Amino acid sequence: MKRKSSDDAGATLNKTPKLSVIPSFNSVKDALDFLYESFPSFNFKQPIRPIIVKSQLYALVHNRTAVDANLNALQNSSEIRLLKLEDQVDDSVAIMRAVDYRKSFEDISPNEDERILFQKFCDLVIDKNRHLTVVKQTLSNYFTDKEISLLVQCGALTIRSPGCWWISAPSAGRFLTAYRNGQDAILRILRRKRFKELLLSDIVNRDLGKKIVLGASYHVLAHIGAGTLISVPTSSGPLVRLRTG
Repeated sequence: MKRKSSDDAGATLNKTPKLSVIPSFNSVKDALDFLYESFPSFNFKQPIRPIIVKSQLYALVHNRTAVDANLNALQNSSEIRLLKLEDQVDDSVAIMRAVDYRKSFEDISPNEDERILFQKFCDLVIDKNRHLTVVKQTLSNYFTDKEISLLVQCGALTIRSPGCWWISAPSAGRFLTAYRNGQDAILRILRRKRFKELLLSDIVNRDLGKKIVLGASYHVLAHIGAGTLISVPTSSGPLVRLRTG
């Protein structure tokens, strides 16, 4: 398997959106569309398809019950695939459109046998097994041990415990590395400030370095939704403050 460039990865080339305000949406679908369209796919050395996190939706739609209900409905209708994120800053869930999830396997240039295997796996985890995890007994009903090993090798499965895997995606590892780097960077900036706060405009216009490929706006939304940061309206624009206590 060889990774290839995703020409239609679904984002603006090498641009990271900079928020001037924290948007608010009544519709979960509209919020999802906003996040998908804002995802900086081409900021990665090898472009990846949009991956967003549930906490961002919590920041944009001020009704967590509605967010959870809509995501469950979208997954049950095979429109999205939810993926567990194992992160030290927040315990969240990633979201991919089903079409992007399927294409993420095409992006690693599978041979014909692998393509058939990946298609079968996507059919299983999008249309049948919609849980965040899958157990050996379920996988063995569809795949040989050799095929399961290949799914682990390509990143489709990550070990949770003996005989149980998190359902993942080939690009999820690279995304998670970028996500952790960015989440930590935003917290470091605010912790160095006397009052642990900065205007949103100051944060998004900072040069965070080449490793922060998702951009400050992506991480601010994730932190606000996770509760690690709060946004306070001021006459100069939103003030982003580290939550303490």
